[in-house]
Amino acid sequence: MRRLRFIALAAAFSALNCAFGAFSLMWPTESRAFLNGESYEAFIQPTLGNAPSSGLFGDVRNGGYRFHEGIDIKPARRDRKGEPLDDVYAAMPGTVMLANNVPSASGYGRYVVLEHKNCDVALYTLYAHLKEIDPAVKAGARVDAGSRLGQMGRSAEYKIAKEAAHLHFEIGLRYGNNFQKWYDLQKFGSKNHFGNFNGMNLQGLDPLDFMRAAREGRLKNGIANYILSRKTAFVVRYYNPKTPDFALRYMKLADFTGSGLGWDIHFTWFGLPKKIERIKNPDTGRTKGDIELVYVDESEIGRKCRVFVKKDKKGRFICTKLLKDTLDKMFF
Repeated sequence: MRRLRFIALAAAFSALNCAFGAFSLMWPTESRAFLNGESYEAFIQPTLGNAPSSGLFGDVRNGGYRFHEGIDIKPARRDRKGEPLDDVYAAMPGTVMLANNVPSASGYGRYVVLEHKNCDVALYTLYAHLKEIDPAVKAGARVDAGSRLGQMGRSAEYKIAKEAAHLHFEIGLRYGNNFQKWYDLQKFGSKNHFGNFNGMNLQGLDPLDFMRAAREGRLKNGIANYILSRKTAFVVRYYNPKTPDFALRYMKLADFTGSGLGWDIHFTWFGLPKKIERIKNPDTGRTKGDIELVYVDESEIGRKCRVFVKKDKKGRFICTKLLKDTLDKMFF
């Protein structure tokens, strides 16, 4: 497969202190503010009229009711009209899985998804709202950390003001390999143009914390350990004997010892399956498809968005449709 040209400028400006052997991690834009240790306000683009935190990861928008999957990085350079000029670079070595050049097809606008299998957990990274995608960036192309992917912009199916132009950047995991089956059952009324790399099949973790962990040497024991150290909000027991492709793809996050009746899946509050393990003490009276909450950290689930677990009128914790949909995406 074709390997994209490495951009020396990006390497010089963006190398991070990573500790997984020869694996490289780069800041994905020309900005040096993060690398210089400046506060996030120096490089994060907020939504217009809102606090700088609105460009961060998590429940940071609409008073906590709207989840933001990644971080929004502001441009370091603009032209005379105020449009961004920054090049966008691959954060890690990997393979181009998707290059969408139809901005009206997605809220991400023109965007690129890379998959990175050179580490102990196969991550994806996503680069959205691009003005243009490098012609060499096509599905199947190999990239190095620092390869140019395109130019920062403000493309989307909705309008982004030039003052708010940015790179939307994600790092995370993928739920399943049979996303289309789940998608078809939803009857959305529109075609899935993006296969398994549709945003609904991707679950990000906090990119800024990940970058900080790399800079501080907290990834020296591997990305799996980093993910496993994320706080568990709830554990759902799913009585399904199938071995999901999620467990096979992320074997460092999986424990295959235990009962063949099903799985205990450990989730963060925002829906990242941080660990999946065969049930150790199953209820043999359960039937296939049963779902049980075996652990809930109430302090982690009291959010206004991404509600996977809630209390019913009797004060019991129950699974929401969002959680059931997530299990379907993992197990189809």
